[in-house]
Amino acid sequence: MSYELSKLAGRLVSSEIRELLKMTRKPGVISFGGGLPDASLFPIADITEITAEVLRDKGYLALQYGPTSGEPEFIEALVGHQADFGEEVSREQICVTSSSQQGIDLLTLLFLDVGSPVVMELPSYLGSIQAFRRAGADMRGVAMDDDGMRIDRLRQVLDELEKEGKPARFIYTIPDFQNPAGVSMNVERRLALLRLAEERNIPVVEDSPYRELTFQGEPLPSLWTLAKGKGVIGMKTFSKVLFPGMRMGWLQADAQLITKLAMVKQSVDLCTPSFTQLILAEFIRRGRMRAGIEAARACYRPKLEAMLKALKENMPEGVTWSRPRGGMFLWVRLPEQVDAKEIFPRAVENQVAYVIGRAFHCDGSGHNSLRLNYSFPTIEQIGKGIPLLAKVIREAM
Repeated sequence: MSYELSKLAGRLVSSEIRELLKMTRKPGVISFGGGLPDASLFPIADITEITAEVLRDKGYLALQYGPTSGEPEFIEALVGHQADFGEEVSREQICVTSSSQQGIDLLTLLFLDVGSPVVMELPSYLGSIQAFRRAGADMRGVAMDDDGMRIDRLRQVLDELEKEGKPARFIYTIPDFQNPAGVSMNVERRLALLRLAEERNIPVVEDSPYRELTFQGEPLPSLWTLAKGKGVIGMKTFSKVLFPGMRMGWLQADAQLITKLAMVKQSVDLCTPSFTQLILAEFIRRGRMRAGIEAARACYRPKLEAMLKALKENMPEGVTWSRPRGGMFLWVRLPEQVDAKEIFPRAVENQVAYVIGRAFHCDGSGHNSLRLNYSFPTIEQIGKGIPLLAKVIREAM
């Protein structure tokens, strides 16, 4: 049978990264490719106990349909969780989602038509690029440096769009420990970004999956906090700070927009599982979320230090990398003549894997870059794998 598919289906493209990572299933390969938390951090005993308690005491709610925007009990816990990390948000400003990836999906459904301009960092999160491409968006990239998105380049891109008669629908940014680059936007640029967005009447989408995973003091003030919630749409998730398997996230925005997002969500999945929300509400109330995040910080910081040390000791001259202060990733830049995709099979033959950088660029650039994850591999694997990767790169150079 032949199928007549939608135009949207025609815009779907298989992930180049996922195809390449199939090669890493070879036994013995040390993979720096995934964005996985360290499984030793998973609070299995706590979740087991709380799950039994929720079923016993609230099974009539946990196993039933729930409100589209989220279980009131969970939303209340999220308000407290946000306050614990310096962000003020009201119950009416929250819509619970099935991970932040669904949040991206809802935003594309609400804001984007075919050809709608979206401004984003270069490089940026692959999942967002895929969602924006599926929507038919006109993606415009803005270069970054070690302090995050360059505001001078952002202004240029916005000016170009206005000259073309199609102002951006929103500016998408990951200001804290960015995926894939690992860099963070400094406070001066955060304020400049917000001023520019307000001048142009363009909403800012703040994707914030890593903010709590800071290794040096408390996190920088979020865009949401600096703007007092005005003109900023926050995307949050627990997938990176603790456990991705529960697929739990949320959007925060002004109450009027949350109402619209909930309407869109009704056509997507009716509601996020009440069962999971009630488990996590109790987990947060017991202080286990904060404790889990502190444990993740303590786990990941020495891994990052080990990777930075190994890179410094082994990488050939001409290779540079970011120096994150938190999160899960760092970014490696190779000499211009070296293509990270071309040398990937050779790396796998040498028992090490990474993620190619080009996939994170909405304009197809970035051939000489790659992303390394340090949260999942052990310190021993990092110490063994980085010299193997350096050897492959040195040979390619």
